[in-house]
Amino acid sequence: MIAPAPIAPLPLADLIAADPVQALKAAVVARVGVLMPGVRVVSHPGKIDIADVVAKSVVAAPGIAIGWSRIRARRLLDGGYGLAVEFAAYVVTEDAVIAGRRVERETLGLAIGHRLLALLEDADAQTWGAVGGLGLVLPPEADPAPELKPMFTVRDAAAGAAYYAVTWTQVVADLGRSLFASDRPAVTELDGTGTAPFADVQFPDQIPPEVLALLAQESADGAA
Repeated sequence: MIAPAPIAPLPLADLIAADPVQALKAAVVARVGVLMPGVRVVSHPGKIDIADVVAKSVVAAPGIAIGWSRIRARRLLDGGYGLAVEFAAYVVTEDAVIAGRRVERETLGLAIGHRLLALLEDADAQTWGAVGGLGLVLPPEADPAPELKPMFTVRDAAAGAAYYAVTWTQVVADLGRSLFASDRPAVTELDGTGTAPFADVQFPDQIPPEVLALLAQESADGAA
């Protein structure tokens, strides 16, 4: 059996600094803000209640509040793990005058929502420039696919605003301690005598040339 190195204590400050989800959410907020000028983009800490949106306590229109609703751990075959983060971007719009003409809130909401979906499908934008300390950020999952849906009722619309949610799931992979992190993993199984068999075996960094020549000859003989 191959055993990873023992897990080490992690002080609270380092724990916070190493959190990949908060770092990824910050990267999403920053990237969407750059790619959608004129739209207020903020981070939201939890699940949004429609009453908060109607009261305009989340983000001013036109705006997007980005948060997550659930995180699931995914175990990997190599002993590491990934985090499947279910994101939600809440879009708030009102009737507005843009480029000298009046734009209805539904039209504006659909345009912003479609732009978010386009970013989620773009090969360059969909990982949000999230690099360094975040693990491996994978593209949004196809099942369930990114989705845009309305959140408002007729009564909410009568109040002068429209609300939409764009949801998607994205995995931060390559986290944890892989069993295969070492080039020469330690052998921990015992042979019944209290000793580890093959503990003194030296694994070469390269296959010796004479072995390669022998393999080539055997292959040629087999093909003859």
